[in-house]
Amino acid sequence: MLTHFENIDKFHENASIRIPNEIFSDLSKSVSTNIQQSSFAYVYLLTIGILYKYTNFVDLNNGTYIQNSDIKELLGYNRKTKTIDRIIKKDGVLDELGLTLTTSQYPIRFEKYHEKINNIQFGEFTLIGELEESDIQFSTYRNIVKNRNYSVKEPLFLTSGYKDSEYGTLYSIEKTHRILVSEYLTLIKDEDLDNIDIMLYSYLKSRCKGYGNNAKDIPLLRITKELGIKNDAFYSHLKKLETKNFIEVNHKNWRMPNVRNPVQMDANEYVFKGV
Repeated sequence: MLTHFENIDKFHENASIRIPNEIFSDLSKSVSTNIQQSSFAYVYLLTIGILYKYTNFVDLNNGTYIQNSDIKELLGYNRKTKTIDRIIKKDGVLDELGLTLTTSQYPIRFEKYHEKINNIQFGEFTLIGELEESDIQFSTYRNIVKNRNYSVKEPLFLTSGYKDSEYGTLYSIEKTHRILVSEYLTLIKDEDLDNIDIMLYSYLKSRCKGYGNNAKDIPLLRITKELGIKNDAFYSHLKKLETKNFIEVNHKNWRMPNVRNPVQMDANEYVFKGV
């Protein structure tokens, strides 16, 4: 299944997906207090966002198509695992949050026009149902997709907007973070990394990228609250990212106590370095 993403990376220069920054806290509050499930939800959104944006749920080069069971396996679960189905099923948690829509109308191409929205070139998706059945391309897709009840997740955060955003992240990139498909492939292929590591990597990129030297002081309490992760788990996964030189941490010291400011620790500085 990785060939779908490898082909996207091969045929599209600097292929990437943008995710709203507030998704981290939204998932930790709404998906589960279990960091494993909320991190699965985040990486799942990355995955379907890339596939939809680059119209590659069905890969004509390989003659293959991707289903939810494939994505579950890609993200470290057994294809038959039921515990996470409530998150990704039709009318499940992600649908209820307005982040996704379950649909049988998967995209097959994206055409750009001269018009621009927010200085970004406008384009439109063509969906499978918009093709005539007599169209040769329609037959090609139907011959690949064996499951006649096949459905995908449309990433509404990408196509339609999310919360106060008028457009999706195709055109509204304020308060978003950008993950390159090449980054995604590096992270997803690394057997030492799991969904929590990938989510933490993305979180720190979203908070640090673009600041001076891609560095920012972030209080521990803010990180653990926004991600819904316990301190010990956070430090354990952070260590992996440090070891791989994806993140650098400048540890701060305890402040001296005074009447107005009780003993507390300065926020560590996190430096995003990337893959």
